[in-house]
Amino acid sequence: MKISLFVLLSAISLCRVYAQSTADSTVNRANSLKINPLSLIVGDVSVFYERMLTKRASLVGGVGFGSETYEYHDANNPSPRLFHYKRVTLEYRHYFPRRPFSPTGFYAGVYGRYSGLTLDDYQFDNQGTIIRDPSGKLVRAIQQLYVWMPGAMAGVQTSTPRVVVDLFLGLHYQLPTSSPPLKAVLPEQMSRKGFTPRFGLTLGYRF
Repeated sequence: MKISLFVLLSAISLCRVYAQSTADSTVNRANSLKINPLSLIVGDVSVFYERMLTKRASLVGGVGFGSETYEYHDANNPSPRLFHYKRVTLEYRHYFPRRPFSPTGFYAGVYGRYSGLTLDDYQFDNQGTIIRDPSGKLVRAIQQLYVWMPGAMAGVQTSTPRVVVDLFLGLHYQLPTSSPPLKAVLPEQMSRKGFTPRFGLTLGYRF
């Protein structure tokens, strides 16, 4: 009788442990793969991967790229400016959640971003006139610039067992590797030295 009771209690205990382990694995998935849907509107692609390191900390790596075309609207100069960029981001986050080992709730962190900018454009002289070669052909050249961006951020992340929603606001300082900035609206903004805000909304999948 005692042996049967011991076996029954042991079985119940094992079932409880298994059930708790299953629940924890559902709630405490340590990986997230996310995209920024707002960037898709402007033709930019941003993808992020987050991995929980401890009960409160995580590491986020991201890549992004995009392009812009600028028309001169001049029949004599039919070719446009061509601009494209790519960047990598590394973030360290600390969460302040209600339950341990769960990447949800408010968080704060620091990050570093490195961006490469390329502008294929006409060459201009000091009077603003496009330069021509001896044959009369308009001269084009490729300008490249790299920008370091250290920064800090804060945000809030919420999720279901599988879906992640992350809203954040940050501020970084842009440090271009050379000057002057690339001459076009978006390239100049992305290559100008100084503080720049960062705002984002990402949606993702936990696993």
